[in-house]
Amino acid sequence: MSLRAKLIWAFVLVAAGALLLAFATSNLGLHASMWAMHYRMHGAPMAWDVPWFLRAALTWSIWGSLAALGIAAVVGVMTANRITRPLRNLRDAAAQLDLRDLSRRVPVVGQDEIAELAAAFNRMCDRLEADERSRRQLLADIAHELRHPLAVMQGHVDLLQDGRVELTPEALLPIQDEIIRLNRLVGDLRDLSLAEVGRLSLHLTTVSPEAVLRSLMADLGPVAAAKGVNLEWAVSPGLPHLVADPDRLRQILINLLTNALRYTPPGGRVLVEAEARAGEFRVSVIDSGPGIDPADLPHVFDPFYRADEARTRETGGSGLGLAIVRSLVELHGGRVTAESEPGKGSRFTVILPMRA
Repeated sequence: MSLRAKLIWAFVLVAAGALLLAFATSNLGLHASMWAMHYRMHGAPMAWDVPWFLRAALTWSIWGSLAALGIAAVVGVMTANRITRPLRNLRDAAAQLDLRDLSRRVPVVGQDEIAELAAAFNRMCDRLEADERSRRQLLADIAHELRHPLAVMQGHVDLLQDGRVELTPEALLPIQDEIIRLNRLVGDLRDLSLAEVGRLSLHLTTVSPEAVLRSLMADLGPVAAAKGVNLEWAVSPGLPHLVADPDRLRQILINLLTNALRYTPPGGRVLVEAEARAGEFRVSVIDSGPGIDPADLPHVFDPFYRADEARTRETGGSGLGLAIVRSLVELHGGRVTAESEPGKGSRFTVILPMRA
């Protein structure tokens, strides 16, 4: 029953109860007065009994009305407390949120509007608590990722300052590598944060996906060959153009391909398939790597997530590539999926609308 219906029924019942009580007490008073007058009429004149009867009836009516008013007040207070109690719980829980106590929840009683409000409040707290956990984890991951290159640079600078290593261009190469890694990490963090809040601008234009893929195959072919991985691609004939940001589309495909090359062992194979189907552009990157455990598969697009914690940053990347892929794909109005089976490789598929 809705809160409005409860209030209406409460007021109706209180009013009806008050009227019935007043009517009952008035009738009892009238009957009692009539019986008293009946017994007194035999020994007293009528002129004396009529005013007495009226005064008695009036007295009973007043007491009956007061009793009805008292009962109505008690019922009204009980009804008000019943209605305002969950509201006070909501007020107290909202005040606790200011103290960063996101674990506070309110009981959900009934099925009226207040119960719906309490359930919505609990869902909001669940989302806030999850977001706060993600924020803290993200900060911890960022600090962890920054600590490694900074420690490497500090170590090399200490060696140079102590004179244990001669200052040569070769001695500065490790520092340069870590600076490049830091720049890449900061750039990835910037892209990811802007994309998640919808502030990463897209420069949409007509793009030939076949031309983008051909360029990527030429750029990454030597990288794959140096690792001993066969990099192949298959494009459907007559692949139409699509509306997208060419730089971001290239970034999406580079992240997927570098991820596939990173996890594919020498002698393995990475295949890129592209086709247009039902007004959508589909591109899949398939590798013959070790695959992903089913427990890890739902988290592969989470920032800083590594399915294999034993991998170093040099071989496992920063953990932001796939998260950026998902954000950029969603900015284009598309979606990305991941399929994998341990020991049989992985398949990442990007699906974009042909027109924005």
